[in-house]
Amino acid sequence: MTAARSLAGARCVVTGGLGFIGSNVALRLLQEGATVTVVDAVIAEHGADRRNLDEAGGVIEVVEADVGDAVVAEVLAGVDVVCNLAGQVSHVASMRRPLVDFDRNARSQLALLEHVRAAAPRAVVVYASTRQVYGRPRYLPVDEDHPTAPVDVNGIAKLAAEQLHLLYARVHGLAATALRLTNVYGPRQSLRHPDLGFLPVFLRRVLDDDEITLYGDGEQLRDCLYVDDVVDAFLAAATTPAAHGEVFNLGHPDAWSLRDIARAMVDAAGRGRVVHVPWPEEESRIDIGSFQGDYAKAKRVLGWEPRTGLSDGLAATVAFYRERPWYRSST
Repeated sequence: MTAARSLAGARCVVTGGLGFIGSNVALRLLQEGATVTVVDAVIAEHGADRRNLDEAGGVIEVVEADVGDAVVAEVLAGVDVVCNLAGQVSHVASMRRPLVDFDRNARSQLALLEHVRAAAPRAVVVYASTRQVYGRPRYLPVDEDHPTAPVDVNGIAKLAAEQLHLLYARVHGLAATALRLTNVYGPRQSLRHPDLGFLPVFLRRVLDDDEITLYGDGEQLRDCLYVDDVVDAFLAAATTPAAHGEVFNLGHPDAWSLRDIARAMVDAAGRGRVVHVPWPEEESRIDIGSFQGDYAKAKRVLGWEPRTGLSDGLAATVAFYRERPWYRSST
């Protein structure tokens, strides 16, 4: 898609830019002609890896810091756009270490907003929120008016950070937007850490010709987004003034059962198999059931809609990792 305004020449900061989605955003901004700086705490279990930016050829500056650190204010001075993807994403880990999750996903985000307010008050900020803020859906597809009732600490912390961005938009005039992401897959996603979502776990299993383990019957529905489509949304939000102070769902018109997603991965890789096991108690307590996001608002305001079907996205993803086997290694 074409962004509403060009980002050529813009000074951009990507937080969490060594991770999966952040690195893809950073590389696209570079392609658009922007000057890009990445801020990342380089926490391996969050998916951070400096090699995700190898294609930039060293042009992207990387500042190793938590987004709440004082040094980040210096990095932000005078920037035009902040794509804010820093944070902890594991739902299970948030229940095991709730204070860590809340510190990284809420307190650090508030500190970042204070840095932006002081050092770059005219910057556009696009925050990566999550569909997890809704909790268990009361109806499908879920639109932005659906009640928010997270089922885990991660969802609560992310909702707090999202609301802080919108508060700073209302009270301080910050040009902030929140995008509620659904399940995202594609190149540069860490395959080594089991808590980063079911999609990279499934992918690692089929690439290793191993079993994909499904809890229960696997009939829960999910809409999955290829990462390039998500990057499109970030650029659209960064260049659309009507997005300021707003929250948008990013979703897909197709919702697949987890069982069908697993089988599609087996087909894409040409290996692997699917097995069913009973639900572990720790996981079942925070499962949200089926989910599909209504992205009509993003289509109307941002001119955004997903372009990539699951089979095409999985084929491109499998090809990417087969050409880069280090993503599956332990080093």
